[in-house]
Amino acid sequence: MDLSEDAIRSIVAHIAHLRAEYGEVLEDPDLVEPTGEFFPDDFTMDPEGVGALLERVMSYAPLSDGLPVELGFFEPEEGGGGGGCGTGACSPGETKQVARGSALETPDGYAAIVAVADVGEPALLTASLSRSVGRMVLFEADEDVDPRDEGALSELTAAACGLGLLLMNGASVYKKGCGGMRQHQGTFLSVTELALATAIFVRLHDKKPRSVRKHLAPTQSEAFDAALSWVDGQPKLMQALREAPETLEDGVFELGAPQGVLARLLAKKDADRDPLDVAGTVRRPTPRSDAEEARLAEARRLVEDALG
Repeated sequence: MDLSEDAIRSIVAHIAHLRAEYGEVLEDPDLVEPTGEFFPDDFTMDPEGVGALLERVMSYAPLSDGLPVELGFFEPEEGGGGGGCGTGACSPGETKQVARGSALETPDGYAAIVAVADVGEPALLTASLSRSVGRMVLFEADEDVDPRDEGALSELTAAACGLGLLLMNGASVYKKGCGGMRQHQGTFLSVTELALATAIFVRLHDKKPRSVRKHLAPTQSEAFDAALSWVDGQPKLMQALREAPETLEDGVFELGAPQGVLARLLAKKDADRDPLDVAGTVRRPTPRSDAEEARLAEARRLVEDALG
C-alpha cells in the first residue's frame, strides 16, 4: 500500500475520533452501494433530480430527518479547470482535475455545493454529494474543522458513515476531452487513502469485501485489495479501533510490520489453536472405552500367537 506513515496515522486517528465520540450513532451503518437497492429513485439531470439524490445519500448518514438543506451549483472560472470545449473534461495544460464543492452553513440549515460539470457523471456526482453529507455530519456534531482539512475530513467522515465506496469510485474517473482522455479526481483524498478508509470500515463492521470489489474499476480494485491486506496485517490496531478508539485519537500508536498472506494464515491458525496444544506441552490422551480396550487386547493376543 503506497501511503506514508503520516497519512495512515491521520486516517486512523480521525476514524478513531469519530468512534470514540460518536460510536453509538455509527454503530451499524450500511455499506452504501451504487445499485438500485440503495438508489431506487429515477434520476433526472436537473436541480430536482440532484436534490432527490442528495436526500437519498443523506438518509444513510446520522442526520436528522427534515434537516433544511439547499443545493448550490457553480461553474469553474475561466482557466480554473473548466474545459475550452465546454464539457468540463479538458483544460489547457491540465491532465487531472481535483475535487471541488462541499457544504456550507446557511441561516436556516446547510447548502450542498455541486460543480455543474459533475452532474453528468454519476461517480463524480455521488462522490461530491457524499463529501457534502460528511461535512454536514461534522457541522451537526459541532466539530471544529480547519478549513485546510475540510475536504479530507469530510470524506473520511462520509466513509465512516458507509459512503466510502461512492467516494472511491469518484476518486479516479477518466473522461474524454479535447486533448484525449483526462483523469478527474472527484475527491480531495486519493484513491489509496479512500481505499484504506473503506477497508477499515469493511473490517470494523464485518462487511463483505466482494460487495465493494464488484463495483470497482481496476485502479480502485487494486488499491482496495492492497489496503485490505494491510488492514488484515494490523490485528492490534483493529482491536484498538473496536474496543478502545480513544487511545488512537492523537495519532500516536504503534503500527505493526506488514505481514504476507502466509504470515496472516499462520497467525490465524495460532489464534484458533487450543491454548493447551502448544510445543512443549504434553497432552493427556483421551481414555479408551471398554470396547476399545477389549479390541486392543484381542489384537495383542493375535500378534503374540503369530509370533509364536
